[in-house]
Amino acid sequence: MEFNSVDVKEELLQFLKTGFKDAKVRMNVLKSDPQTDAELPCVGINRVSDDEAAHIMGDYGGSDFDRDNLQYAEIHSTHFQESMEVRIWHTNADERERAYRILKALLMLFRPVSVQKGLLSFSMGAGKDESDFTGQVTPFPVYWSSIVITYLNPLDVQTTEHVDAISGFTSRGGVSIGG
Repeated sequence: MEFNSVDVKEELLQFLKTGFKDAKVRMNVLKSDPQTDAELPCVGINRVSDDEAAHIMGDYGGSDFDRDNLQYAEIHSTHFQESMEVRIWHTNADERERAYRILKALLMLFRPVSVQKGLLSFSMGAGKDESDFTGQVTPFPVYWSSIVITYLNPLDVQTTEHVDAISGFTSRGGVSIGG
């Protein structure tokens, strides 16, 4: 089995690392929220939802037969409506705001890159500022801001099986041909 889908978390992680570095902003980029204060300031990328959006009867996309290698392949396809929360974490509210504005600009630049990789309907929303001084979120004062990106991500799955060549057969009348 082979499958093709965009690993948005990894693509976004690499894009944001480069983007913040190019903007000369020290920012860790993680595939989750920070676990220690040493990881701050940072961007945490978390999956919010991953729902099938385009279910069609059987999701059958076609088949192919490779005569040279005697392989039969079937392709099954669908789209998933995915959402990722991209969250800035900082110990300084003013710096959080500056980083949030850079993040929003970087996400705008990521949109055409994601479309080239196969994503559809890329949008951003749900920006929100929050903070905690009680120690319930972290044992130190922390500020965060979130943007949720939503998009359609295609998933293509191909199954392949080797078939044996027919070397002969026997008819109902008992006549054998070949093998």
